Amino acid sequence: MARITVVGSGVVGQASGRGFLAHGHDVTFVDVNPSIVEKLQAEGLQACFPDEVNWSAADLTMLAINTPTVDGHIILDHLFGAVRTLAEGLKGSSRYQIVVVRSTVPPGTTSTTVRSLLESISGRIVGDSLGLAMNPEFLRQVSADQDFLEPWITVFGTAGPTEAGILGEMYADFNAPIVAVDCTTAEVIKYANNLYNATKISFFNDFHRVCQRLGIDSEVVGRTVARSAEGMWNPAYGTRGGWAYGGACLPKDTTAFYEFAHEKLGMELPSLWGTMRANELIGGGSTAPASMHEVVPTDVLISDAKESASHAAHVAISGALASEFVDMADDGKVGGPTGLNLTIEPALILNEAV
Repeated sequence: MARITVVGSGVVGQASGRGFLAHGHDVTFVDVNPSIVEKLQAEGLQACFPDEVNWSAADLTMLAINTPTVDGHIILDHLFGAVRTLAEGLKGSSRYQIVVVRSTVPPGTTSTTVRSLLESISGRIVGDSLGLAMNPEFLRQVSADQDFLEPWITVFGTAGPTEAGILGEMYADFNAPIVAVDCTTAEVIKYANNLYNATKISFFNDFHRVCQRLGIDSEVVGRTVARSAEGMWNPAYGTRGGWAYGGACLPKDTTAFYEFAHEKLGMELPSLWGTMRANELIGGGSTAPASMHEVVPTDVLISDAKESASHAAHVAISGALASEFVDMADDGKVGGPTGLNLTIEPALILNEAV
């Protein structure tokens, strides 16, 4: 059992803390919002304000702090403030503790600014008496508790093998594939995950406008493409960077349809324009092979497809399918040695695809 302090008890913080509680860990929730602290205490949970925490008592402190975007710029002040408070509380203690960034942050934030603040203020060194990790979340607001308890994947980046071993052991009981990488890679995975979802929504919104102009049912088009396009049902399709799309169909059809929409319908299709522009920028690389089987073993393709289909069915049955329309703006506000036998899926496996 690990002693865990969760700083920032919004949607992500509460789902994470409750999930670890369900697996037998000792969890203390921390927040600056009195209503949140009082609500958690009323439920019989350990909850307090930052100035009431014994920071050195935890085995792991998880920072689930809101990092909003304001006027196009990400605001990290709340996160860095929490890091400073934690670091002050760790002064004079030599007890090993892992600091885990759960917030969404720009690549490099954990290994540079967060690490620098922790070491300079606490006087402790990452890799010695202090561990550092980045553990992005893939939770949906409408089903956050369930998503944490039944994850489709777990990703964490660490500064060293000790942190990877401890986190691997903690997450092993959740029975999901584990991808263990460095902190910056974990940060990028989180953004790539969200940006892909946003891009997909924008693409189908563009085609919804086209269908409206043509007087046809966009829902029929969308539902059919979800079953016909290989990029929809093959989880590995298109995920190996460095390959421009090529072949007999994709280059000519993207150009032709963009011209049709612009000239015949008088419409802008920014998602399609961006697609063609991205292909131009990567054009110096190699064109993707005609078949996935040229670069990925058949058994890997089959396994990936089965896992993806199984997860999609589970999500559909759970009824939590509308999360892309949910505002997560109020999420997570906040004013050693293991020797374990772990089965951790290497990140390389996720890259063996086109």
